[in-house]
Amino acid sequence: MTFKQNDSRRAPTWDETDPARAAQLHADTSLDRETYTRAGFQPVDCRSCGTRAFVRKNSDKHTSIQWRGGSDQQCPVLSEWRSGGEIPEGEDTCPRMLASIHYAYSEGLITLAEGVDPVDAEHMVNPFYAPE
Repeated sequence: MTFKQNDSRRAPTWDETDPARAAQLHADTSLDRETYTRAGFQPVDCRSCGTRAFVRKNSDKHTSIQWRGGSDQQCPVLSEWRSGGEIPEGEDTCPRMLASIHYAYSEGLITLAEGVDPVDAEHMVNPFYAPE
């Protein structure tokens, strides 16, 4: 597949030219979505206000936090920040929730995520890479 200069398409779709390849890409996209945005998340309730967030500990230092279903709107700290309250330098999420996450991890209530890497070595291959 070749691209012309100023071609407005961002990437080939293969929907018409290679339906099998298109089906594989759609399946890989679904797998990526599950792997990187849903797998391994565990609920943590804030020990201060009770707001629930979903957390994935990828390592001792790397934590992903998802505020689902508008739960970020229930957090009084984030609500104060949104209404113009001062955000401490270096803070990007509620420090009370972070403390709750640290507590949950240190007490073994949440664990490091397992199974969040791609299931096979070929899954993450760049479909546009062509060896020279």
